[in-house]
Amino acid sequence: MTGSWLKYAFWIYLLFLVAADATVKNPADPDLWHRLALGEALWKTGQFPSGDTFSYLADYRDVADHEWGSAVIFYGLYLAGGTSIFVATKVLTLGTTLVLTVRAGMLNRKPTAMLAAFYALILLALLPSFQSTVRCMVFTHIFFALWLYWFQGERQGRGVWTGWYVVSMVVWANLHGGFTIGLAWLFVLAALGVWQMRARCDADPVYAPKKWAIRLGLCTLATLINPFGVQLWFSTARALTTTRQGFAEWAPVSWWTGMFDYPGYKILLIVLVVGVAIRIGRTGWKRMDQPAVLFLALFAALSLSSARHTSLFALVAGAFAPGLFPPRPKPDIFEDPIRRLGGMALSAALLLTPLYSVLIFVPGEGLTLGYDSASCPVAAVEFLQERKIEGKLLVTFNYGSYALWELRGKMRVSMDGRYDLVYRPETYRRVDDFFFARGNWQSLLTSPAPDAILVPMTAEVYPKLKGEAGWTEAWENGIDAVFLPR
Repeated sequence: MTGSWLKYAFWIYLLFLVAADATVKNPADPDLWHRLALGEALWKTGQFPSGDTFSYLADYRDVADHEWGSAVIFYGLYLAGGTSIFVATKVLTLGTTLVLTVRAGMLNRKPTAMLAAFYALILLALLPSFQSTVRCMVFTHIFFALWLYWFQGERQGRGVWTGWYVVSMVVWANLHGGFTIGLAWLFVLAALGVWQMRARCDADPVYAPKKWAIRLGLCTLATLINPFGVQLWFSTARALTTTRQGFAEWAPVSWWTGMFDYPGYKILLIVLVVGVAIRIGRTGWKRMDQPAVLFLALFAALSLSSARHTSLFALVAGAFAPGLFPPRPKPDIFEDPIRRLGGMALSAALLLTPLYSVLIFVPGEGLTLGYDSASCPVAAVEFLQERKIEGKLLVTFNYGSYALWELRGKMRVSMDGRYDLVYRPETYRRVDDFFFARGNWQSLLTSPAPDAILVPMTAEVYPKLKGEAGWTEAWENGIDAVFLPR
């Protein structure tokens, strides 16, 4: 009975942290809006709109959108529950991801205070990818966590039918371009099997290269089961190789200028590097779970290359790190009463610190969707709607998706969040140059000429537009301004 209550307390603790952490703030994800617009078009017409349906500067007309399935799901959710349902979905997807990660990492271990504290840290490291409302990338987190759970089960002797990998890949490839992470994972496992066979004769059968190579081949073919066929590969490759200079989440995590950004990831990385190093020093490399250490090192390196990948490292850490350490400290460690009290105090502190931290913010914003002024120019768009202005809207990148959604069918935007699917890099730079008033910025006023300009009043181009012949400031609210032709 005691064990059952401990297990219930463990899960109640973690799921409460999920609900509390996920609803502290609920800013609408900027990409949510163009996903809704595509989803609406698919629901109503059953056909994919051309690239210039929503944008007048679109470079690509026939777009193989690797997130089309997410768009359909998001619009279906919107029809079912309005915008608040996206906050609830965020909580559900974060909870699902954490549960799968915990199941992968704990296996047959019994819950302990240290494990609860560790997974509270994993949750904190995952949060940046779930902070805004639901994003397409949450599906990559769920599927990758599921695959880690399956893999850990196979290491414990619980076989997984290869067909499950194939079926999940079909779904994954139609929801988010992160399916390439799954293919890369299968490749790593196949390569690890080859390395083990060459390095020693007692290679672990779990890593049999033939099995993983077959799964890799079948899952690669499974990605072709989509509305675009092989074109999905090309569009995904273009998205993966598109330059993302200027996007903070695609840059490496800053350890000094942004000292308090990504705190969970930074603490987790430091703790694991130190902990694994100490463990190797005590037991020796040969007695370690070498594949697990290699997986951690690989994804740690990936996380150091881009902040976007820190959550993937958190998933791998949650799945493999607990197995590198003994389930419980040796009994003789706590024979001394002082040490015993110290251990109890440490366990209590590790448990209560996350709990107390989230209680400060409860109830947070609840299920209310937030409209961040940095990406949702609500008042400016309402002005355009009231004036019944139609045509082309020159708008900054951050505002494009919200304007695209709210003004669909009436105005097309210059740029939106689909920069890696619909636009060439030079088109993105051209719009960026306009709002920073760089180079030949005035060319966007004539080629092609917009019917309205929506500009943040902090943008460098704002004072220049006030003196630009042929344009007049028709509206402003201290944050944004709308310019119309004279």
